[in-house]
Amino acid sequence: MSLHQSNALIDHLDSHFNADAPSRFTPEQKEEMQRLIAEDEDVAREWNYLQLAVEAVHDAGLNKQVKAVRKEWEAQSATAPEQDTTTAPDTQEGGIVRNLYRNVMRVAACALLVAGGAAIFKYVRLSSSSLYSDYYNSYDLNTSRGAANQEAIEQAYSTKNWNQVLALFTTGSDRNNKTDFLAGMADLELKKFDDAIAHFEQIIATNSQSHDDYFGDEAEYYLAISWLGKNKINEAMPTLEKIRKNKNHKYYEQVNKMSFTDLRLTQYKENK
Repeated sequence: MSLHQSNALIDHLDSHFNADAPSRFTPEQKEEMQRLIAEDEDVAREWNYLQLAVEAVHDAGLNKQVKAVRKEWEAQSATAPEQDTTTAPDTQEGGIVRNLYRNVMRVAACALLVAGGAAIFKYVRLSSSSLYSDYYNSYDLNTSRGAANQEAIEQAYSTKNWNQVLALFTTGSDRNNKTDFLAGMADLELKKFDDAIAHFEQIIATNSQSHDDYFGDEAEYYLAISWLGKNKINEAMPTLEKIRKNKNHKYYEQVNKMSFTDLRLTQYKENK
């Protein structure tokens, strides 16, 4: 990745995490940067690393130090000639300031990894599957009806007869988002991650067409968990980020309690 792209990423990161800060990008430039992150593997890797650094700074309580660096960065940037950050190369002074900012963020993140045996152990231990074990919780099927009036697939699910749930789904003719979801959860309990993912994605696709949200929040959350179980954190992160930004999501609280530092560390570790 070029120095120009790296510096533009830092500017984008600043506007991403500091909503009150003046934006250095036009809407078109922001859209172009998002496209670059989505399409360029090296840019995406650096973007994930920078986000990890921000999370690490917050967790380590280094906000004051970074804010001081940022103030110096802004003061020096204000004295530098204005230029288009997406097309023109940085001046030598501007490049030094951005490099200082980047290095402080990197040092802060790395400090968490090497400061003591516990941190090193944590880094070695972290993986998508370990996060799956940490964050997976079974789904409790709530119903206002008596057990005698439950559908057969609901009864099988309530008794944790996962194979029976799958058999009833396969042979049943009255399929809907609930039966798809219960079958997906049965697959997840049996660690059949590919099958679980297929069920949850089917629910999301159905809701997209019908403009409904029936079992939609549940499907999104457990889809992300299924990707973690499959050791595919890159596929899990967009959904987790989406839920984290939506306070009206049924699983907002669960996702908000997750350590995104751990998630980003795992993503960086598995992508490097």
